[in-house]
Amino acid sequence: SSKLLQKKIPPTSLFDLDSIEAFESELEKSLIVEDNESGLDDEEYGVEGVAGSDLKKKTFEVSAESVGKRIDAAIAMWQPDLSRSACGNLIADGHVALVSSDGKRLELITRKAFKMEAGQLIEVCFPDQKQPTEIIPQDIPLDILYEDDHMIVINKAAHMVVHPAAGNWDGTLVNALAFYLTEKSPFGGGDFHNDKSPNGSDSGGLDETGEETYFRPGVVHRLDKGTTGVIVVSKTNEALTALSEAFAQRRVKKTYLAITVGNPGKHAVIDKPIERHPIHRQRMRVVPDPHRNSGGVDPLAPQRGRRALSIADTIAFDGKLSLVRVRIETGRTHQIRVHLQDRRTPIYGDDTYGLTDWNKRLAKTQGIERTLLHAYTLEIDHPITGERMAFRAPLPDDMRRVATAICPGGEQEHPGIFQAGELSTP
Repeated sequence: SSKLLQKKIPPTSLFDLDSIEAFESELEKSLIVEDNESGLDDEEYGVEGVAGSDLKKKTFEVSAESVGKRIDAAIAMWQPDLSRSACGNLIADGHVALVSSDGKRLELITRKAFKMEAGQLIEVCFPDQKQPTEIIPQDIPLDILYEDDHMIVINKAAHMVVHPAAGNWDGTLVNALAFYLTEKSPFGGGDFHNDKSPNGSDSGGLDETGEETYFRPGVVHRLDKGTTGVIVVSKTNEALTALSEAFAQRRVKKTYLAITVGNPGKHAVIDKPIERHPIHRQRMRVVPDPHRNSGGVDPLAPQRGRRALSIADTIAFDGKLSLVRVRIETGRTHQIRVHLQDRRTPIYGDDTYGLTDWNKRLAKTQGIERTLLHAYTLEIDHPITGERMAFRAPLPDDMRRVATAICPGGEQEHPGIFQAGELSTP
């Protein structure tokens, strides 16, 4: 067995939820286990999109041989330097449309499965950025919470994208790991970033949904670009399989900390399905309640959205802002951000789901321009030994400053949350 390298031995538990464990157990029994469409647990991760405004437009005429094809597959055929997943990102970002012969937009195409008809004109706005053919190792500092031969646990920094994709081909966590695991790690890189990545694919391989897997080796769950905190990455194929199963079967406990505008309340159970917004395709939303403004619900109608379950618990409230702990039982895209917005207590600094005036105040007074959301704890079985392990990422400095203003006695009342530095042993 390999010797383990870590800052301190992870405790078996980091927070006390005894008062609500029985209630949560009942919820978990009733929870329908659903695999994420991408095969990944997305947590708060959304499409980062195409960076910059330097877009070049191209118009394609649908030929007879393209009739009936999916639009993302057609774009990949027209533009072979882009992966299928990058083409999907273009659609999600609103960069693909039906146009008339004079270039006037007739319809924004929002579905990857859109089927084309002969003679249609498709306008695509491409990013002025070419996809690399390989992952570029970059010596970017990493805050490593734990590492062994099989996996590595990172405290992700703000503004860092998890893996390369359209608009973010470098500067990502995967780029940093490609360098660290090759050049610095005392345990080596395992199967990470070689001819066959830990995702089991060759360069340019696609998963069952058409997403390219080569650029996300070892990634089993993802955090949004602005979100900080705990993220685990596998280093071997065996670990990847075990960790992926653990996330899919909801055997992983994840707790977040958020600063919200308003007070979500104590032990607020938010059990509302989430779907992609029908107009703003980069955003998600809670599925509208079918009971409202209708004569009832058709029991035979297909269920919309995907089930999402969050449990929010306010730790401190100063009359305007709250420090909130959120436990999630599912990992939907933007789940916490959307659920808290639906509760009318959006996350401070969230430029997608938050309040513009409050976000401007945060930038002006604190110099913070990000969503104040932090992946605080992760509890998981070790993929090889089966040992239950718990990891905690201390609050980043910017978020700690705001939290301290909300709860001045936080270091005494909630030392596990407010303390800086390394993990502590129970």
